[in-house]
Amino acid sequence: MKISICVPQYNRINFLLKSLAIIEKQSYNEIEIIISDDCSTDNTIEEITNLSKTFRYPIILSKNEYNRGFDYNYRRSIELSTGDYSLVIGNDDSLNGINSIQILVDFLKANDTPEIGFCNCVDERDGNSLLKRAHKTEVIGSGANIALKYYSCFSFVGGLIYKKSAFDRFNTSKHDGSVYAQMYLGCLMIASGCRIFSIEEPLVIKDILVNNTFRNSYRDRIAKKWKDYKVVDGGLPSVINVLVSSFRDAKVLDQEIVFRIFKRIYLITLPFWIQDYKSNNALPAAVGIIQGLIPISNKNYTLLSTINRIKIWAVYIAGSSASLILPNFIFRRFQTKLYQFFKR
Repeated sequence: MKISICVPQYNRINFLLKSLAIIEKQSYNEIEIIISDDCSTDNTIEEITNLSKTFRYPIILSKNEYNRGFDYNYRRSIELSTGDYSLVIGNDDSLNGINSIQILVDFLKANDTPEIGFCNCVDERDGNSLLKRAHKTEVIGSGANIALKYYSCFSFVGGLIYKKSAFDRFNTSKHDGSVYAQMYLGCLMIASGCRIFSIEEPLVIKDILVNNTFRNSYRDRIAKKWKDYKVVDGGLPSVINVLVSSFRDAKVLDQEIVFRIFKRIYLITLPFWIQDYKSNNALPAAVGIIQGLIPISNKNYTLLSTINRIKIWAVYIAGSSASLILPNFIFRRFQTKLYQFFKR
């Protein structure tokens, strides 16, 4: 079984070079590296071209004709792959341990080659702490309910895994520019009958360090002083839009699904970001995202029935207020249990 490790690349070549040095130590042999470069302004092309001459695994390097944005570049990296499965990582991610791909292949062969999945990660920036989105190693299933429960596992691209033949059937540019093309594709595939799997083993390293530094993050840009206050939405309206679109395109969208999408965003996701901003001493950003997520501002709000609109407003007000008041340490203590509860 051939595995393609797909990297949507844009600048940060030093991170990618470190990642590839780690990947080269894998115990598994049937690997190819796919790098889709979105017109980097650094020396990515020269560095990878030189590296490919001596690298253990074949490297396929492609440069877009112009900067196409994350979504296109993400899909393009998988399109270029020739393996049976494609494992996607960011250009500042890598593989965790020399047997990561062997573990993945053994699982896929033992479980009738399911179509789409994800694994756990460790965060090098945070002392190799475990980021646990997979709670079991198993084939979970398929269908609309499964897609609704697990869509958030597709928010972080590192460690997403596609059976290439299944990806090719559903690949589309429909949501390029949303920054959540991977979430749309994941939900569409699962709701349409593709089997999703999870691997509890942390196969991926997230946010690798180079010279004890890491890439800039949203934490460097959020408003921490009231003079910098602005209304923001954290990309959550885009999440709602791609989710509604995915279920509609899978021909399973109904009132219950629309309500559950809104409910989870306002009951789980928005409170999470409020707490996250607070934990980074960014109360103005927390208030800004509350204002930016007023339910009526989303274009899919009109799909809700009158009673469900009232319910979503109640969840929005209660969840936002509680998140502003609730101390961070209490939220963190019960965060994992809450997420597990809402995935039942």
